[in-house]
Amino acid sequence: FALPIVAKHQEPMRVQHVVIVSTLAATIFVLCYKPAAALFGAEGVAAALPVVIYFGSGILSKEDFNNLPWNVIYLVSGGICLGAAVDSSRLLALLARALLAELAGAPLWVVFCGFTTVTFIISSAISHTVAAIILLPVIAEVGASLGHPRLLVLGGAFACSSAMALPVSSFPNMAAVSVESETGVPYVSPTEIIKLGAPFTVLAAAVLLTAGYLLMFVIGF
Repeated sequence: FALPIVAKHQEPMRVQHVVIVSTLAATIFVLCYKPAAALFGAEGVAAALPVVIYFGSGILSKEDFNNLPWNVIYLVSGGICLGAAVDSSRLLALLARALLAELAGAPLWVVFCGFTTVTFIISSAISHTVAAIILLPVIAEVGASLGHPRLLVLGGAFACSSAMALPVSSFPNMAAVSVESETGVPYVSPTEIIKLGAPFTVLAAAVLLTAGYLLMFVIGF
């Protein structure tokens, strides 16, 4: 087995390259620095900066726009709408109160396991980003009532990132399934994602609920 030889092309640094790198750096700075993002109104508006500059300057063409992975983009958009709907309806708040009532008087580790397991399940069924948008505010509220908001929020964040059981569990999974060869044959099938993703999700959950909890508790979360 040998890697294919890739031809090297020496290309000088042009204005186009400077615009791309500068726009990328500016976007990352704005998204990471809250006061700068506030000037745009919201992070979502700031994230549109590369779209405006790249397409407006002609770096990307109409063909590039049509070739964007719209299935993944619509998944993101639909997930954000779902998160807004669930948040406005207070549906998850009711679920959190019911779960908290069932776990009333239980040790902190049991409460941590309960909410983290629910987070793993929901994150696997929808997506990392959508689950984080919907669940983390509720988890933070529950954690604050128990006196350990950072512990539950950090556990929920790790659970959202570690859930990978289904093709829709994350945008990388969706992108991997949608990648096809020149003949239209996908390189990775949904079944293969499930065969590997489900065991890895269970393994990640076991590590987070044991060693992860112990480490966060010892650190002071």
